[in-house]
Amino acid sequence: GEEPEHCAVRELSEETGYQAGIREYLTTIATTPGFADEAIHLYVAKDLRKFEQHTDEGEFINLAYLTMETVREMILKGAIYDAKTIAALGFLALRQ
Repeated sequence: GEEPEHCAVRELSEETGYQAGIREYLTTIATTPGFADEAIHLYVAKDLRKFEQHTDEGEFINLAYLTMETVREMILKGAIYDAKTIAALGFLALRQ
């Protein structure tokens, strides 16, 4: 029941320790159409400010700082294969 943008703000803060000065809605995607009705909302965060990461208990997230070129190469080599990540980056590229 949480509003998607509120969830995006909270998750960004919890999982990365960043807060965004600018948040832009990208799109909504179905995670497994034909199997479930789950949809996720994708946002881009800009004008980031670093604070303290505060993950859930048992949740361990290591941050990596990568250039877009490095991310592109990793996707093409199969090192990044998460559908949500690739969809968000692809949609962002289509908008530019």
